Amino acid sequence: MKKIVISTVLLFVIFSAKAQMITGKITDNNNVPVDYATIVLQTPDSVYVNSTYTDSLGMFQFQSNLSEFRLIVQHLLYLPYENSFSKQDVGTILLSEKENTLNEVVIKGERPLVQIVNGLMTYDVGRLVENKIVNNAYESLLQLPGVIEQNDQLTLIGSNSLTVIINGKPTTMTQDQLAQFLKNMPVAMLDKAEVMYSAPPQYHVRGGAINLILKDGAITDSNRLQGQFNSTYDQRFYAKYGAKASLFYTTPKFSVDFMYSLDKGTSRNGEKISSYHLFQGQIDDIEQAEKRKSLYLSHNFRLGATYQMKGKSKISLSYTSSITPRENTYNISDGTFSQSTTTDRQSLPTQMHNVALNYTTGFGLDAGVDYTLYKDHSIQDFRENMPDKKQTFSTEANQDVSRFSAYLDQTHSLKNDWKLNYGVKFSFANEHNLQKYFFETGPDLSNLNIDSRQKEHTYNIYAGFTKSFSEKFSLIASLSGEYYTFEDYDEWSIFPSFQATYTYSPQKIWQLTLSSDKSYPPYWQMSGTTKYLGYSEIQGNPSLIPSKDYNPTLSYIFKNKYIFSVFYDYAYKYFVQLPYQSPDRLALIFKTVNFDFKQQAGVNAVLPFNIKNIWMPRLTLFGFYNHAKSSHFHDLSFDNKRLGYYTALNNMIVISSEPNIKAEVEAAYTDRNIQGPMNLGRMWYLNAGVKWTFANNKAELSLKGGDLFNSWSPDIRMNYATQNFRMNVIPDSRTVSLSFTYKFGGEISHENRKEVDTSRFGKGQ
Repeated sequence: MKKIVISTVLLFVIFSAKAQMITGKITDNNNVPVDYATIVLQTPDSVYVNSTYTDSLGMFQFQSNLSEFRLIVQHLLYLPYENSFSKQDVGTILLSEKENTLNEVVIKGERPLVQIVNGLMTYDVGRLVENKIVNNAYESLLQLPGVIEQNDQLTLIGSNSLTVIINGKPTTMTQDQLAQFLKNMPVAMLDKAEVMYSAPPQYHVRGGAINLILKDGAITDSNRLQGQFNSTYDQRFYAKYGAKASLFYTTPKFSVDFMYSLDKGTSRNGEKISSYHLFQGQIDDIEQAEKRKSLYLSHNFRLGATYQMKGKSKISLSYTSSITPRENTYNISDGTFSQSTTTDRQSLPTQMHNVALNYTTGFGLDAGVDYTLYKDHSIQDFRENMPDKKQTFSTEANQDVSRFSAYLDQTHSLKNDWKLNYGVKFSFANEHNLQKYFFETGPDLSNLNIDSRQKEHTYNIYAGFTKSFSEKFSLIASLSGEYYTFEDYDEWSIFPSFQATYTYSPQKIWQLTLSSDKSYPPYWQMSGTTKYLGYSEIQGNPSLIPSKDYNPTLSYIFKNKYIFSVFYDYAYKYFVQLPYQSPDRLALIFKTVNFDFKQQAGVNAVLPFNIKNIWMPRLTLFGFYNHAKSSHFHDLSFDNKRLGYYTALNNMIVISSEPNIKAEVEAAYTDRNIQGPMNLGRMWYLNAGVKWTFANNKAELSLKGGDLFNSWSPDIRMNYATQNFRMNVIPDSRTVSLSFTYKFGGEISHENRKEVDTSRFGKGQ
């Protein structure tokens, strides 16, 4: 009987605790969550009870038995709020921005677009994209000032290279694999983004970098379960379907994050080629169209966990995978030279698996290991249907790559604001490339068979320091050494970097950076494989070597939102894939080659505005000078130069606050440019969309049209020496996207846990 009474009392206490939870949400007049707002709880007669602050979603809570109470809300950028309540869920409290009039001068509080934190440009990703129509982490990166997409690659204006890292830790995933992973990562997993023109060496990357800080490492003071579900339908020429789900569970000692996404669809691409091919002393006029259709199904998965130990030490473990059980590509080449069909199909599912383990101590030691396994096995069937060129063959092509890295970093905090850091990193890669030809009709191609195994070793060591010389001036400097070997190629390299920040005033910040970097070609480009597509063929290049890059940048940040920069970039032995008309046969060869150098100089400005909190445009202006030179482009040489510019205007428009409906209109234009000896034509696009946020800001429904005029594709021309051709990319960038997102979760009380009934287990005494 005593146990029954105690159990009844406990149930009553648990139920009462749950019922007496005071909750609410703080937003501004545009329904944007306000974080770090102070909430003071008082009795009706103004006696202090407790206080807390809002989280990144503007949420707060108190455990209290008060049936009536008062709340006081305070924030530096908003007017104070006071009110009395008699219900536990107070709903959404709206704060008004401060506006003080002094001698006809109006001063308004405004959230900064960018903040300099430890010398790094830091953006709150949630605030940056809260009014944007973005469906994944990759698209959210394109909202960062100065970040644009070129040739399906993220580019930071003013930097030759851009590396994306997660939670400040290096990864053995390639940038293409990481980009695909980010395209399937929900925006809700992102916390902050650090943009660096010169990444500090402890990140184990060089040059331009974006450090994405995920919410999975955010240990909270209470148990919290949050999640998000997203489904997307994209209609281009063909349709694509996607679904993503993510969960975050955090406790004072432990956090875990889970993400799964599925993508299924069909894509189209290709090019139309007009080639005036010089062969055996005469010009062959070739008109050829390559049209490709790909059907795919892919699964992406991530599971990460962080455990907080004593003394501020923590250990993190994550597993990331991408599995594509189906990816079939059909290529039709139709024209005056070839009438062929090519089918690529998988012999095994394409898969990538990555495991990363990191241990961080409270005394500045940071250690970790990272391993990636990648497999891509496919079969190509080729059939030439022209009567005088009958040819049929199949190709088995396999790529297996395993990459391992281990790193050890140490930071010491010394006297007088000095910080010393040093560390080492070792990377190893083992690659196996296999290509076998099986011919039925036509010439025997078995002489092109390849079975190669290649090994790559990279040894890095660095030392650097951080010093605040005054409240206004700080400096981050380092020197890194690298020894690199790949088969018979080996090289020692030294990479200096520094970042000087001068804060003239909180609203006027100067930053000067110098970065040096090294870029490595993808493994498949370094193989000797050949892929036939009618008149075109894609060749590997075993002679490729890494390129080195040096990049000084001067930036001026005004009022924490206007960004101006001047930069120069020099890439020694820059490499890129280019087409080339073979002098030995009628074939347009696509091959990655090294230049002597590529250099670029330019100026950039990012100008955001806010017009009465209704229209918020952001203007990006970028002017550049490009210069590329090669003494050995196959059997030719070139020295190509070009002046040009890029401009973009992004507009966010508040249609309605209740209901919460916002529109976005974005346009961009880029002038003519060069790619090695080739000239690229002008491109432009226009995007427009609308987003409706409802269900207490937990649900979003968006409709967006991308590249409405299908005009974001280059007209490529080359008329130099023996090379004379024109290539128009078949555009398929016009997109209509419909997306639905639902967010859920919040605090979890320990008292809500249901204990397992063991009263009838065990032996009695």
